[in-house]
Amino acid sequence: MLFYFHQSPRFTPDLLVQKPRHRNKQLGVFSICSPVRPNPLGMSVVEVLGIDGNLIHVKGLDMRDGTPVLDIKPLTEKDD
Repeated sequence: MLFYFHQSPRFTPDLLVQKPRHRNKQLGVFSICSPVRPNPLGMSVVEVLGIDGNLIHVKGLDMRDGTPVLDIKPLTEKDD
């Protein structure tokens, strides 16, 4: 599932290095899971529990409720 970080603060160059809460040092933004990124796109691998009309019920989603979903793709054996 590809989504848009619509509630993340605007990215500025000073955010290329950030200090995660669970670490004692600053790290580059591409090596951490910060939602404040140069590209506001996120991706989650989810399990589809069911489909009800235009609603897809999933498990394992790590985004906020109401986050815009941009695309959904199946995970196939060749992707594993």
